[in-house]
Amino acid sequence: MARHSEILMAGTGGQGLIFVASFLAECAIAQDLNVVQTQTYGIAQRGGFISAGAIISPEEILFQQVTAPNVIVALHDVVGNRYDDATVPVVYDSSIMTERTFDNWLGIPCTSTAQEMGAPKSANLVALGAVYQIYPFVDFDSIVKAANKKFAPKIAEMNIEAVKKGIALAEAASQTR
Repeated sequence: MARHSEILMAGTGGQGLIFVASFLAECAIAQDLNVVQTQTYGIAQRGGFISAGAIISPEEILFQQVTAPNVIVALHDVVGNRYDDATVPVVYDSSIMTERTFDNWLGIPCTSTAQEMGAPKSANLVALGAVYQIYPFVDFDSIVKAANKKFAPKIAEMNIEAVKKGIALAEAASQTR
């Protein structure tokens, strides 16, 4: 999986987008890759538009902003129509967002899946799993290694399960298209 990858995530403050971008960075570090993690948000962070990104590469990263994402995650309608013209895959949270009918948009019920798991704050990790199914940016073992390093064992297990649920949902959704 060692290739230059740019992942962009957008939604609203409070959805854990900065957390998941930093977790992506830890996954890349676990695989000895170079990584840059960025975020942008307005004055009213919680509830307002926010984006976070990660650039992962085996090579030196010279420009530290996501400019050509390989995949985009949209977790809230606050993103508006910012990514309607995107040509790359866009994973969106179909449990809370208005249905998108673009060919490259893949609806995954991230929030409802996380709630069903009893981990409502893990919707971002369900989305991360869906992204991984579409565009594997690191080896899966690096995700497990980063989770086990970052979290207590029970929390790590729950978060890994959220990622696996996202992978399964994206695989199923891709087969029905």
